[in-house]
Amino acid sequence: MELSEQLKKYRKQNDLTQRELALKLNVSDKTISSWETGRTYPDISLLINLSSILDVSLDEFLKGDVTTVAKIDKDLKLKKVYKKWLIIVIAILIFVGGGFIFLSTYQYKNVTVDRFNPLLQTKIGYAALPTEETANDSDYVQVKVGNKTKKTLGSPFKHMVVTDNAFGDSMFLTFYGGLPPKDKPYAMVRHRGIYVSRINFVNWDAIPRGIRNNMYPDYAKYREMYQMWREGQKSYKGKGNDNVAFTVQTGKYD
Repeated sequence: MELSEQLKKYRKQNDLTQRELALKLNVSDKTISSWETGRTYPDISLLINLSSILDVSLDEFLKGDVTTVAKIDKDLKLKKVYKKWLIIVIAILIFVGGGFIFLSTYQYKNVTVDRFNPLLQTKIGYAALPTEETANDSDYVQVKVGNKTKKTLGSPFKHMVVTDNAFGDSMFLTFYGGLPPKDKPYAMVRHRGIYVSRINFVNWDAIPRGIRNNMYPDYAKYREMYQMWREGQKSYKGKGNDNVAFTVQTGKYD
């Protein structure tokens, strides 16, 4: 006997109208009518409720209706597939969303993060460098060679002001380069965020004019900038002004 006929039979045996049965299942009486005419069929959760309400086992309920049992089995398998894919999609969205938040939060704060951060553009900037003629003690770093330490310049250059464009957009970057040639006391710096991938020593004329307009030829003008910036960051900490990017404008235009 088909499920539609079984449903009708057991509903009547329990002296229930379609509306009364519908109220017990929290569905409409039209839904009950659709089941009893065979146009649709209840899902497995409703079948379990029907079995309880009508006081008949599921085996007895579904006995002989091979077609409906096959449809229900197919629906269950599809639901498992949909559930699996839904979990996968949600996991991907969480991963992508979490990755975006992580990369947005930690950009300009970690060299490794910036190196692989797709949210950052690779830029070419220029920096004035201290040379043996212009450097003072604060420009040198102590490097251990064997059992001795010695002062060296450019290993690394720490907190250099690198200007990226004609608007004077700049940031402090640290990079290795060694001692610059006397005739090339400037660096062309290829970087992504605070990650520096390459530098080349250049002379003043090799720097694009628009960027030169917002650079000082003399490195001494930059020497105290990082310390001043650090002091400023202490004042603004927690007030939303801790951006590592800043603007340098010299007021000179060639």
